[in-house]
Amino acid sequence: MDDQNKIEELSRSLHELQSLNRLAQAISATMDVDAIIGKIITEATELTNASQGSLLLTKDQMRASFTTLVRIGTNRHEALVQKMCMVVAGWILKHNKPLLVNDVLADDRFPSLGMLGYPLQSVLATPIQAGGKILGVLVLHSKLEENSFKETDLQLLNIIASQSAHVLQNAELLRQLEDENRHLQQEVQRKYSFDEIIGSSPAMEGVFKLLDKIIPTDARVLIQGESGTGKELIARAIHYNGRRQKKRFVAIDCGALPENLLESELFGHVKGAFTGATESKKGLFYVADGGTIFLDEINNTSSAMQAKLLRVIQEGEIRPVGGTETMKVNVRVVCAGSKDLNQAVKEGSFREDLFFRLKVVTVKLPALRERREDIPILANHFLTEYNKALGKSLQGFSRETLARLTYYGWPGNVRELENVVERCVTLAEPGARSVEPDLLPDEIMLSETGLQVPFLGDQTNLTQAVEQLERAMVSDALAKHTGNRTRAAQYLGLSRRGLLNKIERYGLNS
Repeated sequence: MDDQNKIEELSRSLHELQSLNRLAQAISATMDVDAIIGKIITEATELTNASQGSLLLTKDQMRASFTTLVRIGTNRHEALVQKMCMVVAGWILKHNKPLLVNDVLADDRFPSLGMLGYPLQSVLATPIQAGGKILGVLVLHSKLEENSFKETDLQLLNIIASQSAHVLQNAELLRQLEDENRHLQQEVQRKYSFDEIIGSSPAMEGVFKLLDKIIPTDARVLIQGESGTGKELIARAIHYNGRRQKKRFVAIDCGALPENLLESELFGHVKGAFTGATESKKGLFYVADGGTIFLDEINNTSSAMQAKLLRVIQEGEIRPVGGTETMKVNVRVVCAGSKDLNQAVKEGSFREDLFFRLKVVTVKLPALRERREDIPILANHFLTEYNKALGKSLQGFSRETLARLTYYGWPGNVRELENVVERCVTLAEPGARSVEPDLLPDEIMLSETGLQVPFLGDQTNLTQAVEQLERAMVSDALAKHTGNRTRAAQYLGLSRRGLLNKIERYGLNS
């Protein structure tokens, strides 16, 4: 009989080891939290002969509540089982130690369980911990006539909890990271949606109509405009609203790096390719495979670099610096330059063949002085943003401030306007309600535009103030161009028909 007991004991121990090994392999083979929980409960209930098992995950770092309850087994008293699990898990969280009770209804520690009316007696529970934190509580239970738990069952449960803790923690961290990445992706897409590109002027409406046509395609795009007009913002909008939005968008200023470093950044390099190349590096074209690369200030590249870029566009392949093998890439190319590339071609500083490859579609961004109607809208948009960032509550701009902003020449375009608004909000006294002229930088206060700022009278809303500013601007443009309406329209960033409508509206026919 003793030999038979030993054989049974060895057999049971072997079965337990096999089960624990099977659990370790199963939970390490996946990062799916629900799958891991299912495996934990299944093995725990089988090893201990429990009738049912539950695993409750703690809510963040709050030690008194739970967000996930997973059970194995069916029972018509499901709601009562859940309440029992909550009570037991609450005790585990409070005392941070395992629990083995074979007559829980008679236990003074759980007086509320007797009122549930559920014939429960045997309970086995243990915390699952990692890094000093309780991640959850594993609870097993049975009726006494079905199974009575033993100390060996508690030891097994503790091994399972220890075995599961770090895998469960890593899986939960991965799920949180995926949720965060998904949220960030949504935020990025929102930030670079058309709603975030501010402008209602005819010049910007033309840009929006063109973008509507090119975004669904993979056409290469050349964005031209002065510094500060928002070329990268447009490039990002093209990417994040198009079909490549789930892949990478990478941007590089081609004029900010020496040619040898630019080549390495774009195409990568192999280990030992040059002094300091201690390891191989992937280039931005490789990183952007399937996505979009934005080459800013491309007019600043050398003839040799232009030849390499032409090969990438024509052949769809790159070769790292110092490498002998080429790699295929599928990248949408969007580029920009503050200098007119057509003029650069005529001057001989830019390859004509590359120019024609890049300019499948050209988007010309107007300077801010060519879309003055958008200045009040942009200024108020930035005011809202910096109010929030700096904890201020400025309600708007005084009439004189708005007039000076509207008539200033803005050599730095939208970027300069944003910086000016940030300065105003930063310098505004706590409790100030509006942006006054004394907050503006000297270059705006002392600028001479040749246009007298109109007296705005007692208008109490932005629309009336802007109408007076607009009337003065149209009148000034006509005077500057000796009545030539075509040139005046171009100067104002309007269509000829748009200018004629404003002339008629403000009675400026004479």
